[in-house]
Amino acid sequence: MTLRIKPDPERCRAVGLLTGTLRIRQSFYERRFLKARLQEEAKLSMLFGAVAICHQTHALQSKKRNLSGWDYMEAVFLSLAEQGSWLLEPTIVANAKKDVIAKELMSAFSDTGHAGDSTLDRIDERTELYQDLCKTITRQSGGKFGQLLASSKGLLINKGEGFYELLAACKAFGDPVRKKSSFLYKLLYDSGLYAVDDPENYIPIMDYHMQRVLLRMGCLIINDGILEEKLISGAEMQGDEPVRSACIEALKIIALHSGYQPWVMNDFFWPLGRSCCNQTTLCSDHICIKTPCTFHLMTETGDHSNCAFADVCRGSTDIKYRSFREPNVKTHYY
Repeated sequence: MTLRIKPDPERCRAVGLLTGTLRIRQSFYERRFLKARLQEEAKLSMLFGAVAICHQTHALQSKKRNLSGWDYMEAVFLSLAEQGSWLLEPTIVANAKKDVIAKELMSAFSDTGHAGDSTLDRIDERTELYQDLCKTITRQSGGKFGQLLASSKGLLINKGEGFYELLAACKAFGDPVRKKSSFLYKLLYDSGLYAVDDPENYIPIMDYHMQRVLLRMGCLIINDGILEEKLISGAEMQGDEPVRSACIEALKIIALHSGYQPWVMNDFFWPLGRSCCNQTTLCSDHICIKTPCTFHLMTETGDHSNCAFADVCRGSTDIKYRSFREPNVKTHYY
């Protein structure tokens, strides 16, 4: 049976080989969000909490700080940790009223400190996910994220007791292809807080920016005209599982040929999609949608007048591929 969408092995190989020539700036791994001197449990609570509510953050921004999306999420949760906020105490959040949690979250994500000025949208959903996380950790691990990590015994999959499996009990981390869980693992690894002995079970992080990039590069073969049209027009879709799964398989091939661990792929393709290959494309419009460019900040690029992947990207010369968008779906998985 012909798959509706599948990886293009040769294109993925070419992209992987080029990726292997690129380097991430060391300063990216030494940023305060990862390296701040905090009590370990406070740092774990900060990382788990930030990832749990980080999805569909198109509207999230701070004009005062010139931050948006994940960058703003990092800044706020780091501030909460440094201030010793009760929002990072799972046993307290587990028993708090939802409207109190919501107001506190919205106030944290506000340039004025007032909930009414917050750009944190879908607040009922985020509050539900956040409190459910705290309730689950309180019930399973006595309110200690470190206990959850210890229970996993350094394994992603372990007969129901691995990192992925334990996290799946939380609504925020219930995604069958583990995007938030994989992203959380990467942050824990980069922070020096946790590593596993079964990296072969790691599922590459796959969000909407990365899906868009892989589609435009030509790393996917689409055998479904209706699906292809929806990915070009941006028409709303009920789900994106076939596309996301194909992208994950494509990224595994890219990682293999790059020589990097699969979780490092996020550090190349997420900033690329966030800045250089978004509503505008660096290859055709010669500008990035983010100022400063996230890809340039994260990678050791010198001349940034053209995309680092232009030589292996079909979209750099083919307008059809350049027109692909990520699947238009409503989800809290990413």
